Amino acid sequence: MNRVDAIQHIYQQHPEAFFILSNGLTSREAAHFLPQPQSFYLLHAMGEAFSVGIGLANADPQRQVVVIDGDGNALMGMAGWSAPRPENLTYYVLVNGVYQTTGEQQLPTFSQWPKWCRLMPVEGNKRDTPNPPDPLQIWDQTQQWLKSH
Repeated sequence: MNRVDAIQHIYQQHPEAFFILSNGLTSREAAHFLPQPQSFYLLHAMGEAFSVGIGLANADPQRQVVVIDGDGNALMGMAGWSAPRPENLTYYVLVNGVYQTTGEQQLPTFSQWPKWCRLMPVEGNKRDTPNPPDPLQIWDQTQQWLKSH
């Protein structure tokens, strides 16, 4: 399964959720191919998706929050794994074994994923994907969706 198909599958599994997407190709492809008003694309925030998801889930315990992270970003954000996980937070890790955005450098071997991580293997193909929308546009769109839901 490629990354876009995996993200679309996750969106379909959680139709009422708010989504946090890690930086890099995860955000870029989601914003370009699957734009959603209930998605917050983390631009230039390597390893921070899970921490942002924890913050939002704690701030709004009635809202389902789904974090979609790449495996490279997930490993950079491991410090957040020790925080208490809110019940309304679901965490997906798209696994391809490389830092796809920066040139397909191999990730260190890692086999100790927490049991609460939902791992989704993805093909390591890189698409010609433009950058996501301007950060202010993402922020405004996100605020409008949150206020209306």
